[in-house]
Amino acid sequence: MESPAFRLSSITQITGWKTSARVLIIHSIRAALQRLLTLWTARFLVLNSLRWPLRVPIKWAIFALTFLAVCFPYPGRLWRHIEHWSAPNALIEPEADALRPLVDDLRRILAPDLSPKKTLSEVQRFVQDRITYAWDWNTWGMADYLPTVTETIEKGAEDCDGRAVVAASLLRELGFEVEIVTDFAHVWVKTNHGETMGPGEAKAVVATDAGLKIQPGALARLPKALAYGIGPFPLVRELIIVGVLWLLMLRSGGGVRCSLAGLMFMVSGLLFLKAGGRSYWHPQVWLQIGGTVSLLSGVTAMLVWARYNVLRCERSASAEIRDDLPVKDDDM
Repeated sequence: MESPAFRLSSITQITGWKTSARVLIIHSIRAALQRLLTLWTARFLVLNSLRWPLRVPIKWAIFALTFLAVCFPYPGRLWRHIEHWSAPNALIEPEADALRPLVDDLRRILAPDLSPKKTLSEVQRFVQDRITYAWDWNTWGMADYLPTVTETIEKGAEDCDGRAVVAASLLRELGFEVEIVTDFAHVWVKTNHGETMGPGEAKAVVATDAGLKIQPGALARLPKALAYGIGPFPLVRELIIVGVLWLLMLRSGGGVRCSLAGLMFMVSGLLFLKAGGRSYWHPQVWLQIGGTVSLLSGVTAMLVWARYNVLRCERSASAEIRDDLPVKDDDM
């Protein structure tokens, strides 16, 4: 029969072995991460060694190309999207061939003596029934795309901007004066008898015949629009953007802990923003604020603390060089 002392010794040995194994695993992971960071920074050694007037634009160009490739992978469609937003009212086409069946169906259900206000409600309900709501990424493979009337009807699915273009075309056919309106996150229709297609809280841009009219305080709408854009977008693609940004901010001597902390804050900020911006009508503002703070904290950690470590390493190397220099003997 084993003595209590022997069992206690065995337990101590097992516990010590587990502790040693845990420490070994942690050190191995840390060494592997350090190796990966060293290899990556070595790849960009030439880029990081450039002076900042050249290095910064190159890194921004890499990030911009990554962002475009992830969010707008079809250059031709992106170009059309930019053209369409330069003159949104030009997309209002009551004479489009694809619109004729919808015009005929709408006229059959509208009462002759229907008031303008009720007509707006009926047109909104009609368009929402005929055009299924779908995110642009699922329909066009783009983070955002403003389609024509024909494109929207052929797809049979669109988000607020495509629906607004169809509704505006139908209303102009019925004799309404119409304009496309947006707050950067949502698009609806303004008419001479009111607004329809889910008017937002405040207008940021109004499309007129003279061009786009920017409203006062439009920039204040951008944070909500950004959070709402992050919400439905594929998480994997968002992580690619965050990952590339993180890699571009890595510097030799930045430190593993600092770099990983920066990445953790950036990913956490993305997840908070994504959760807070899923609903346009009921946004979680506290999640959006927390996500913004976390994201900015990660970027700050990468830029400030990493730069501090680099400068500390440079000072340490300079001190070692001075110590290695021969000392002059004044008595000789």
